[in-house]
Amino acid sequence: MDEAAQYAFPIQLRHLFVTLSLYCELSSPHTLWEHCWRHLAEDIPDYQRKTFNFSDQRFSDEELQSYTLIEIERILAQNDRSLTDFEDMPRPGKELLKKMKNSMHNDEKSYNIPKEEEEYCKLIQTLNDKQKEVYGAVINSIDHGRGKLFFLNGPGGTGKTYVYKTIISRLRSQGKIVLPVASSGIAAILLPNSRTAHSRFKIPIDLHQDSICNISRNSMRAELLEKTDLIIWDEAPMCHRFAVEALDKSLRDVLLVANPDAANKPFGGKTVLLGGDFRQILPVIPQGTRQETVMATINRSYIWNYCSLFTLEENMRLHQAEKDFAKWLLGIGDGTTPKPAKYRTSNDEIGIVKIENKLLLENNGDSVDRIGKSIYQDFDVKFKDKDYLIERAILTPRNEMVDEVNNYMLSCLKGEQKEYLSADTIGIPNHKLDLKVNAPIMLLRNINQREGLCNGTRLIITRLGKRIIEAEILTGTHVGKRTSEDDVNCRTKRKTRKERQEPMDDQRKKQRIED
Repeated sequence: MDEAAQYAFPIQLRHLFVTLSLYCELSSPHTLWEHCWRHLAEDIPDYQRKTFNFSDQRFSDEELQSYTLIEIERILAQNDRSLTDFEDMPRPGKELLKKMKNSMHNDEKSYNIPKEEEEYCKLIQTLNDKQKEVYGAVINSIDHGRGKLFFLNGPGGTGKTYVYKTIISRLRSQGKIVLPVASSGIAAILLPNSRTAHSRFKIPIDLHQDSICNISRNSMRAELLEKTDLIIWDEAPMCHRFAVEALDKSLRDVLLVANPDAANKPFGGKTVLLGGDFRQILPVIPQGTRQETVMATINRSYIWNYCSLFTLEENMRLHQAEKDFAKWLLGIGDGTTPKPAKYRTSNDEIGIVKIENKLLLENNGDSVDRIGKSIYQDFDVKFKDKDYLIERAILTPRNEMVDEVNNYMLSCLKGEQKEYLSADTIGIPNHKLDLKVNAPIMLLRNINQREGLCNGTRLIITRLGKRIIEAEILTGTHVGKRTSEDDVNCRTKRKTRKERQEPMDDQRKKQRIED
């Protein structure tokens, strides 16, 4: 915290404080709070003066702490946690806590309606006929309160996300509530203000046939679901059918209070749009057989009987040459690509296909060098080009090859290399991490989906400190973001302490000297 306080904005420090509290097993969050709360509260006076239009307003330490704790509580709420989860942490005043009442509902009603209308007008004009058919069916169900269930099927590139965004912008431009979720974090950040399904609906991790979501009647989450007009669940085939069934049972129970008929309707009468591609990853069943995996998919659920199926086939992303490759790839997914002659009589469980020579690289003796230079052409010139980095990746099925490729590409990157260790003593592999500024990296856990930080997010390193790594997001709905939107306002509207020539009090001066 002391290192980050030398250059980071207060809101960044508040996010860091929450990250440390949630993921770093602090023995005493309160001790850390006492040490650094003044850093976290540094922008609070300016913000409150502006809010209440009192330029000369002064705040006591107790008031500053309360306002700062409210901001901490907001960030914790994005992670479905609260200050009450930490026994030794202080709480903000009761009057301030009233402002937080049902922040979930407020968040879903706080969109810029003119901006959403503009986005909708742009998207609706470019839908193809199949996409318009899906759009029309979903909107019709919502407008007439029919509460239908839909499944949008289609391989990557056919525009499923485009349809979701069009529907979302239409509903939000009308002040309606739509909850987009996905089965994985990286899929969730492709949709505006989306979350993982487990996070949004409190779906249990250990699922069984009788599982239900941890949503109680009359809770804030129940109130939000009652007022929701549409639920969109992307990459639904990845999820175990028990997860979808848990949401169905929970919605029937929660919505029963306001609507007695909800118990007899799928998802309590809410319109739900599921989407995905059954050729891709199916539910993971530990040590499971092929039959067990198939039985865990959503099309084996009782819910599937209520589903209206739509299929998108036209790939909207690819040029003609790429479409030929995509067609070949889909043939593998569908099982229609013919096997080489000598394997045609073998077990059907064995999937062997011949890869055409034009899809292969000629081996020059150093396979890593050959792949690196083929994928990352002119890397020494374009290594700072974000679009160049986003469009490229090297995939390999084995960890040892990952390390070999990473070490090679890092050696091609200019700049000083820094070493980070997982602990001060020898640790388990991978104990050591070597990084450079401008190196592209990938986040491997869900830290804050609302801020675009989840498992699979790609970033580029912008600063390497002793214990702090700063990076800029390259993918998802938060591209280009190092800080939250409030930080951008901070930079343009508020002067730093040095620019204001505001003296530090003795306590803070002493602390800075010690740091």
